[in-house]
Amino acid sequence: MKKILFFLALVLIVIGVMFRQRIFVRDPLGKVERSGVEQNGARLYINYANDVLVEDPATHRFLLVQNWNAMPGVPQHLFCLTGLMCWTDADKATVFPMEGAGGRAPAVMSAKEVTLVDESGAPIKVTLR
Repeated sequence: MKKILFFLALVLIVIGVMFRQRIFVRDPLGKVERSGVEQNGARLYINYANDVLVEDPATHRFLLVQNWNAMPGVPQHLFCLTGLMCWTDADKATVFPMEGAGGRAPAVMSAKEVTLVDESGAPIKVTLR
């Protein structure tokens, strides 16, 4: 039994290392602000490259900002275990561009903060911890 558990743990570690760009884990300490107002229900996920995935559970909408292009968008393919982790389709996930004001403006990203404009023109500030 111990050998089976050890083997399964080893397989999970290998999968995590191989797909570290696609796996987004929940950041329970991060916070999301929209127009200066903290969004208490928003869930924040990050991956190895500090790409940011924000979920609004009220509307079940996702917003993805990737470090390689900094353009906010809605992920085309996404599998989630709600509240734990999400998995995208590729290392550079395919996204639908946001419509409206935020669809043309790239996000400003640093190791601790992401600032962007959503489709309605409202500024969004994501703080990573």
